[in-house]
Amino acid sequence: MSLNEKVRVTWGDLEVGHKLIWDIYSESGKLLLKAGQTIPSAQVLEGMCKYILYRYVHDGETAHGKKQKRINVFAELANFIFRLKHIFTSLEESDIACLGKIEHLAKDIQEMCRLEPDAAIALFHLPNEHPYSVFHVIQCAILCAFLSQEEGLSEHDQRIVIAAALTANVSMHALQDRLSKQDGMLTPDQDDEVKLHPEKSVYLLQVVGVKDKIWLKTVLNHHERGDASGYPAGLLFDEIGQGGLMLAVVDCYSEMVSTRDYREPLFIKDALSTFLLNNSKTYDEHYALQIIKQLSIYPPGSFVELNNGEIAIVMKRGTKNPMKPIVKSFIGPDKKRYINPLYRECGLNGYEVDALSGYDPNIPLNYSSIWEYT
Repeated sequence: MSLNEKVRVTWGDLEVGHKLIWDIYSESGKLLLKAGQTIPSAQVLEGMCKYILYRYVHDGETAHGKKQKRINVFAELANFIFRLKHIFTSLEESDIACLGKIEHLAKDIQEMCRLEPDAAIALFHLPNEHPYSVFHVIQCAILCAFLSQEEGLSEHDQRIVIAAALTANVSMHALQDRLSKQDGMLTPDQDDEVKLHPEKSVYLLQVVGVKDKIWLKTVLNHHERGDASGYPAGLLFDEIGQGGLMLAVVDCYSEMVSTRDYREPLFIKDALSTFLLNNSKTYDEHYALQIIKQLSIYPPGSFVELNNGEIAIVMKRGTKNPMKPIVKSFIGPDKKRYINPLYRECGLNGYEVDALSGYDPNIPLNYSSIWEYT
């Protein structure tokens, strides 16, 4: 049987202590691991993060009913968080090896968003237990992946913007976690640290060898505002640069829809409305509109009440009408939970979205199952 199609291996395909079922190759075609070998430890798995991995599909494999394994977005989140934490540590320690890790994480996020766009958007919006400083970064990287693709940037330039989103706050990630729990004004020292973090982040990136001007400019300018009220330089719209304008919008939207210890997140619809109507003088209106276009009124990961009384989670955006997404209902009209969530097309009579709904954290949901990864 001959080898045919080369298929990307995702980190969700690899598990410590389990035997590999395929030969694993590097991006250049070098054989790295043979089928039957076992990944012995988490440290070995982490070391493999420096590679983009592939396997080969044999002729006839698809004909026998086997399908390429999908990227389980929800399983990948823990891996992304794990890798990002190590990147932050490596940057702070001036470890030049982290440059490749940043680029590969950016590429993985880019591919995830391309292959599983609705689930990636859902991941952005769903509640989670991860520290704000790292989950916020993943949120920004995901949305930058969508916006940069929509803008028609090259594959390489898309990854540069995603890499900038991953590293823009590296110099203040510890402070971010403290501020996410702090209800009140910044102290003078905290204010200074916040105002200086774009320049400090650029410095950390330059030390490990980042030379790309778009990457560095995006990090430096992601807190600039079009009316010159931002920092560190008080720039105007035409001075900020495309990446900085994009990341500024993404960063603001992420903050509004994220849960903090001292406040609940805004409803997605309210965040989009507030963002578009009130910030056109400070944030780029084009990218605000692009966020609405990409996410739609009822983006995946939002919770809705249908006009039959069911509570559902949005799985997919409406392809023809943003008011008619694909959802799965998990609470019936009688307020009792369904054993298995029910598939609903909101374009059909009786299943229209009536309103956005809050999320009850006491109701556990298996997102991997809802998105049919398992």
